[in-house]
Amino acid sequence: HGAAGALAGEALQAGEALLGAAVERNGGKPPESAITVMVRLCCASGAQKRALSLVEEACEAGMRPKLRTLAAILAQASAAGDAVTCEGVWAKLQLLGLQPQDNEYAAMLRGLKGQPARRREVLRQLLGDLPLPADPPLIEEIGRTFGVEGVAGLQGSPEPFRAGRPEDGRPGWSVGWTAIDTEGVCRLSRRRLRALGLPPHEERELLACAARLANDSGCNRGFKLFQKWLSKQEPYDIVIDGANVGFNNQNREGGHFQYNQIDMVVNHFRSTGQRMLLVLHPKWLREDADLGVTKRKRRKFDQISKGDTLDPLDCEEEDDEDGEGDVVYPHNGTTAAERSAAPGTALHMVRTWKELGVLVAVPPYDCDDWYWLYAALDSKIRGRDHVQVVSNDQMRDHHWRMDSARQFLQWQDRHMTRLSLQFGEDTDGLVELKLYPPRPYSLCAQVAEDAGAWHFPVPAIRSRAEQIQSGRPVALKEIEAADHHWLVAWQDP
Repeated sequence: HGAAGALAGEALQAGEALLGAAVERNGGKPPESAITVMVRLCCASGAQKRALSLVEEACEAGMRPKLRTLAAILAQASAAGDAVTCEGVWAKLQLLGLQPQDNEYAAMLRGLKGQPARRREVLRQLLGDLPLPADPPLIEEIGRTFGVEGVAGLQGSPEPFRAGRPEDGRPGWSVGWTAIDTEGVCRLSRRRLRALGLPPHEERELLACAARLANDSGCNRGFKLFQKWLSKQEPYDIVIDGANVGFNNQNREGGHFQYNQIDMVVNHFRSTGQRMLLVLHPKWLREDADLGVTKRKRRKFDQISKGDTLDPLDCEEEDDEDGEGDVVYPHNGTTAAERSAAPGTALHMVRTWKELGVLVAVPPYDCDDWYWLYAALDSKIRGRDHVQVVSNDQMRDHHWRMDSARQFLQWQDRHMTRLSLQFGEDTDGLVELKLYPPRPYSLCAQVAEDAGAWHFPVPAIRSRAEQIQSGRPVALKEIEAADHHWLVAWQDP
């Protein structure tokens, strides 16, 4: 032990010297990467106090720590059963706006051993941060929170659940792997899962983000006019992503934009009497429209934060020097070609949509995605609680840009209706439209209103350790597409 201590001391001394050199080369500001390496070295050497002071000194010098900077301290404190330090690091993460991930939640739960009530408080935080907890160490700690060891081993066993230890004189929790039926009822707990929407303030934040992203140029007059027009309309029940519907099932040889597919969706919602808005780019309204399937080249954009959410309605009025003032909502009216078009043709369908009052054309220089998203968010905020966007677009690039992945995915889970179109032998002869509205419950970790049951959907993906070893992290689309196994902890009433 003496030799090991001496080596640790030498390592720390060498590390301090290297850190000092790195700070000097960086103009006196501690580099985050160097601080993180030194913090890890301190933790490995048992110098936890020095690790904490390093972080404090670096913050005072203007460095912004990352999650990895504090994760090593949390892991060491957790392993040592030092709940006080765990709480201090946890509070620091919240103060810095750093969102814990699977590893950090597992460490925090482990560090709070013997404090079941506090552990469940941390689990409540997890519900928002990690709606799909996946890493095996975290799943084990969730089981231990309810008094059950080895929950992974219960999966597939004849008895898929186990009773935990009694707690405060009350019967213990039961923990196991379950199934959820189509109505959202759990097979083991018999509880019905809830459909969880966003709180109003988060909906407003998403609306502001969508407005900001539609306003990349700084003051998009076309979008301003859209907002003003939309504010004078009654909110909508249905918002149709016209381009996505038109190209549905067309990613094949000979595939092209299908107006009759859009018309089929429009006619369906006409029959239900729901108020709808069909959003289309004006290039699809032209007589000479190029209907071929072309892959758009991805443009590189930055993420935006909440502090960047400038609303175009707040822009000052400017002289129109680039033709944006020619934008008319909802569209430029019916054309002579549309009025003379034969029934069943594309232009006749466009004319019908205009005459029905369901079509809005976005400015030619804008991305239509932000318009239909903004319209749907606006309708929800204005009282259409069950507004649906009809689209198969996963919006992955968009919610990355919004820097609000959790909120957007939760909103999307409740307000996106998917569709499929069945064809006959003639590929242009539509046979059947199928719509897939959201399931009656949210696919996310949740606790019952009486706190008597907790449900966790666990995606069947590679563990974090396997991801690190392979050098290939699991992409969000892989998590979304994975099968989910439900872990439940419940107490009988």
